[in-house]
Amino acid sequence: MTTKALAGVIIYSPNPERTAQFYKDKIGIPFELQSHGKIREHYECLFNFIHFAILKRKEGEGSNNIVPSFRVDNINAFIEHHSLKTIHPIIDLGEGKRVTSISDIDGNMIRLIQLDE
Repeated sequence: MTTKALAGVIIYSPNPERTAQFYKDKIGIPFELQSHGKIREHYECLFNFIHFAILKRKEGEGSNNIVPSFRVDNINAFIEHHSLKTIHPIIDLGEGKRVTSISDIDGNMIRLIQLDE
């Protein structure tokens, strides 16, 4: 059981609006304000088939600023097969999307996402 693809990149910022504006103005990334499922208000876009998002970093919420998201076919089976410990329960984002987070060997957060198509 392997990952299917890099599905996205999430940046955690103390000021998501300012960060999104920088990427829009200086890099040309078309961020838009979004809110869906249980995910708090954030900026996101689809950039070259990769989900790219900027979320507000809460006090005490990890140390890495950039979190890769990897697509898996069945998030529950993947976690069980690899004996992974999740940081938080699986979140249903709606529209067939389910996400959870794990830590790599160095303690960096990684997201796993299931996209039902």
